[in-house]
Amino acid sequence: MNKWLKQGLAALLCLAGCTPALRTNGEIKHWAAYYDVELPASTFKHYDLVVFDRRHYPKFDSIKRKTKVLAYVSMGEVYDDIPEKKLLEAENAILFQNDKWGSHAVDVTSPLWRKLVLGYVDDAAQKGFDGVMLDTVDSPLHWAETQAPERLDAMREALASLIHAIRIAHPRMKIMVNRGFGILPLVMDDINYVLAESILTHKDETSGQFAFFSPETSSEVAAQLRYVVARSPQLQVLTLDYWNMDDVNGLERIYAAHRAAGFVPYVTTPDLTTHTPEPRRFSKN
Repeated sequence: MNKWLKQGLAALLCLAGCTPALRTNGEIKHWAAYYDVELPASTFKHYDLVVFDRRHYPKFDSIKRKTKVLAYVSMGEVYDDIPEKKLLEAENAILFQNDKWGSHAVDVTSPLWRKLVLGYVDDAAQKGFDGVMLDTVDSPLHWAETQAPERLDAMREALASLIHAIRIAHPRMKIMVNRGFGILPLVMDDINYVLAESILTHKDETSGQFAFFSPETSSEVAAQLRYVVARSPQLQVLTLDYWNMDDVNGLERIYAAHRAAGFVPYVTTPDLTTHTPEPRRFSKN
């Protein structure tokens, strides 16, 4: 048995069995994320929740009766094609460039950035989205942890304050936060869902193949999530992993491990511009 298979099996077993499973009776049973316009929204009509890009998305009115539709909003990074990037540069609010995604981490303590994000959320609401998925929370936190520890508390407080402001402005909106485990205790009463991206799998830098994290890493993150949900039981934990879509056996193992842990999984390709249903999903509850 090769190293990656051994490690993968151990991670799957640990995620499913190292700590007690969360409740599984939440409103979301199946979810998806899709950041393109080629597929019609009806592709996702059997899902309880789907996340689309806020600016480029398929028309989704036809699925809203059953499916909650959330808009992607970046809280900690900005892309080159965003006109506001120049304004942020003028205010020295750009922290560093994320070469992997071609984006730039933003100083979330910037009043300008706070105003912009609140505007993005307002825009999503006006377009008919049921809520927002707040992404890239970890980017400014990671920068502070590694480059400016004295600013870490200010970054955490700014992010928590911004999420609270979103909740005040939109009391009925569904709010999902991707990762940001360090601020979850500060915002758990303001959000509906925690998205745990890539807590079980990753793309190995050496081989270029998808692989499983070590059992220790997976179980540590799972324990963090269970701690937050224990204190705020209304939260649901959704997971997002990336894998080879031709490896059906691997997909089944990932879905099974997350569901056994009480999470609501989705597995797709890293660019999130394709859709592969969960194996045998429609034959299960």
